[in-house]
Amino acid sequence: MEIHTLTYFKKVAELQHITRAAEELRVAQPSLSRTIAGLEAELGVRLFQRSGKNIRLNRSGELVLLHTNRILRELQELREDLAAEQGEERRTVTISLYAASKLLPQLVTAFKAEYPSIRLQIIQQDLSKGEEDWDISIFSSIQPHGGENEVVLIEEELLLALPEESPLARRGSLDLREVARMEFICLHKGKSLRTITDMYCQMAGFEPSVILECDSPEMVRELICAGMGISFVPSITWRGMDTSSIVLCPLSFPSCKRYINLGWRRDGRLSPAAVLFRDFVRDYFAGLAAGG
Repeated sequence: MEIHTLTYFKKVAELQHITRAAEELRVAQPSLSRTIAGLEAELGVRLFQRSGKNIRLNRSGELVLLHTNRILRELQELREDLAAEQGEERRTVTISLYAASKLLPQLVTAFKAEYPSIRLQIIQQDLSKGEEDWDISIFSSIQPHGGENEVVLIEEELLLALPEESPLARRGSLDLREVARMEFICLHKGKSLRTITDMYCQMAGFEPSVILECDSPEMVRELICAGMGISFVPSITWRGMDTSSIVLCPLSFPSCKRYINLGWRRDGRLSPAAVLFRDFVRDYFAGLAAGG
């Protein structure tokens, strides 16, 4: 039984006239008659009582019409639900955030102020996930990324944060090798910034002695103030962190920096909403790099 058969049956039942039903459905009358006869044969019952050109539903026909109306109504509701879901998907942007999470509240607030109808879904995960899981990715690296679907958003210096009473805090710059024996407060293993700073420590010839792992910039600052250790601090994406009682010192060796990169789905599979967010992120980070 096909949907168009039920649609034809419903129209004939409503008009109780084959010719007028055929005209409204814009099908040939013999074709419509064959469709109704086929439905009766399939169900094994007569659906109409015929009287010349006029027909009317019998009791079996009334029962079939009741179910037909229900089936067609549910089908229409299904179409509407699917259309609404697709519309929601087109208005939703999924972002894989693997760097610069401290900036997320400001970035999202600024974006939603301009595009309140666009829904953002944030996932924090590594980049081993495929593009089918996200539209936009923000991630960091020790080398700049670039390609068909990747751009560098900013290059930022990594500073060393020390308690202000430390003798090293009065220096204009430091060689990372000078702090090889000091204790570090770092992000958890697996975080991209932690991976990058561990690599710079290796370049300086040592493995950092990590006394505490913490992912909160505010907590890192408090621990440094308490004399628990020292830490790496990104100069741009952690901008705005309270630096009272600590000193941010540049590193002369190695040249410690990282790149914040933007990636997006390949092959033009971005929705208009995702394109808006991608371009907004570019402009937002351009403002950060310019000191805004």
